Amino acid sequence: MQSFSLPNFSGLLYNKGDVSTPLLSAIAPRMRYTDSVEFVIGQEYDTGTGSQPAISETASLTAPDPTFVTTEQKTNVTQIYQKTLGISDAKMSNMGTVSGVNIAGQQPNPRNPLDFQTVTKMQQIRQDIEYTFINGVYQKATGDNVANKTRGLVNAITTNTMDMAGKPLTFWAVAEMLKMMSDNNAPTEELVLWLDSTSRLQLNADALANGATIVPSDRMYNGVRLMSLLTPNGEIYLRPGKYLPAGTVLALNLNVMAPVEQLTPGKGNFYREQLAKTGAGEKYQIFGQIGLDYGPEFYQGMFTNVSTEFKAPTSGRPVYLVSPAATVETPATLTGATLNKSTVDADDTATVSVEGVTYDVNPATAATLTYLWQVRAKTGTVWTDLTSAYTGYNTATLTVKATDAEKHYRCKVTAAGSATGTVYSDECTVNAAT
Repeated sequence: MQSFSLPNFSGLLYNKGDVSTPLLSAIAPRMRYTDSVEFVIGQEYDTGTGSQPAISETASLTAPDPTFVTTEQKTNVTQIYQKTLGISDAKMSNMGTVSGVNIAGQQPNPRNPLDFQTVTKMQQIRQDIEYTFINGVYQKATGDNVANKTRGLVNAITTNTMDMAGKPLTFWAVAEMLKMMSDNNAPTEELVLWLDSTSRLQLNADALANGATIVPSDRMYNGVRLMSLLTPNGEIYLRPGKYLPAGTVLALNLNVMAPVEQLTPGKGNFYREQLAKTGAGEKYQIFGQIGLDYGPEFYQGMFTNVSTEFKAPTSGRPVYLVSPAATVETPATLTGATLNKSTVDADDTATVSVEGVTYDVNPATAATLTYLWQVRAKTGTVWTDLTSAYTGYNTATLTVKATDAEKHYRCKVTAAGSATGTVYSDECTVNAAT
């Protein structure tokens, strides 16, 4: 694009469907302009929470004292992006040269070295802007020798934040983020999760375990296609992002975001301008100013300290909590215990043992088992716990007492660790004394 007498290249920043800078491409259609370094991104105010008035007819005859709602203006700044490029006369005269052997199909140097260098510089600028819009640290210049720096999303979002404490991103954590944003009066329609590939795998695995699926969506942002996930608190879209800090996932309302360009009078923005000539070559600069309008800060959300590792799902029955909690495996349940004998002699040296235990599913690791033997009378129904007077009363093997002739033993087995539950073994009868 030609602006006044200089070519402008800001259009190269907003290529439709450009996945190398997905954020910049997604918000490009709402691009706007400012004639000041500092620009307003919103007016915030608080009207309080709702309540039921209690105004009598008599009281209504006198108007209540006035109250005032104050507003707070939120701003951001544009910042300078500048690149220098140089083209030698030798390069311009050598544009038909090929590298190495001139074989069929080999491409020569660019026909127009100036245009090629301009495009590559704009590609660099585009990457710098994408990085800044995500990570930019705010700074408003206090003098001509101090740089303005636009505030990026990671440093802007303070209201809706969720610390995952090193745990993976889960389906229910996303649902809880939507609830948090709704509770803070932010719209939750058309939100987009901006995440890296690891967080995407974590969420996909967890969503599948909860009966949900991440599916392709017809929704497009300036040619950038999104995926979608339906949660109990609404639908949210997904987009792989670039330049996210490790362990960071953003929940973005792209509808309120825009790049803000600041034009140079008589020149435009991201214009190419020739500099003073020295020697056999030409030197140019590309100069532009741009900042980020991210809308009301509380319209955006952020997960921090997300695990940077992905572990593929394993067998077992996962349990998922409605909180940003890690996935845990359900312990196995103890279902039975058997003894190695159904009868035993009334002999002070005889023994009876728990032969084996059973579970509803195999425990992931060996469970911790505790034992307590019990005794009942021949015709009784009440079981009494044995004490240390019996050898092995709280182990898997009990030593019989001859005085328990014609009584019955059983063992109470309790599991802990990778299994839970308490069961009672089958009975062992003590033979009559001989």
